[in-house]
Amino acid sequence: MTQIERLALLLVAMTSAAAPSAGQQGVAEVGIDERLGEVLPLESFTFADEDGNPIVLKELFDRPVILTLVYFRCPSICTPLLQELSRNVNNCDLAPGRDYRIVTISFDPTETPELARAKKKNFLATLDKKDVSPDAWRWLTGNEQMIRRITDAVGFRYVKDKNGVDYVHAATVMFLSKDGKIVRYLNGVEFNPADLKMAVIDATQGRARSFMRTVQAFCYAYDPTSRGYVLQFNRVILGITVLFVMGFGGFLLFRKNRRSESPRKPGGEST
Repeated sequence: MTQIERLALLLVAMTSAAAPSAGQQGVAEVGIDERLGEVLPLESFTFADEDGNPIVLKELFDRPVILTLVYFRCPSICTPLLQELSRNVNNCDLAPGRDYRIVTISFDPTETPELARAKKKNFLATLDKKDVSPDAWRWLTGNEQMIRRITDAVGFRYVKDKNGVDYVHAATVMFLSKDGKIVRYLNGVEFNPADLKMAVIDATQGRARSFMRTVQAFCYAYDPTSRGYVLQFNRVILGITVLFVMGFGGFLLFRKNRRSESPRKPGGEST
């Protein structure tokens, strides 16, 4: 086994050791499992629109889609997430309805089209682009079976809160191409117009990007107590340690190879 292979095995072992199991976490049912590159069977999802009419999800995918999963009566992170999305839409030169469509789905099966319609009216009013068509931001509700299917398909994990009314969940904005391919996640309740624009461009081109989001997911974890993302110092320290070990190992390997390649003088001395 070469030194590079040994270093790779060490990296895998250390990373695996740092990743807590479901039993250790205690909140393993909550979080985001990024399904980058997977294609949703859009024709198999049917929800109710703001007027209570059935709508097949595929009907809304004539352009890239920004997908959010929230529940409308959420007392914590859902409203800040949607406000952040609205703020970034206002500050981005790409336009909803022209370059992309926003689709917001409630994952609470008790919520109604009437509530969806009220939420839609409120958030459309927050957009500076007053000429935005109502069709540019759609608000859907559905039954429990359909909701579970869409949340499982995109890797959105949530549980009922102890009060039996609310939900414990993470926050993410997903970007899909018009054929239903998942190309980007913006996790948390803060991002910027440049993130949104690049994600829409990626969705337009059907190109999944994952590396930086993987790094972010490694360094941060969702805390259901504070209902926010917290920096995992032990993971950051582990990452720095692994990078140092790999860098130092590579340096030693480089030195060893240089010595073995050095020409030798008569008598066995190297130059």
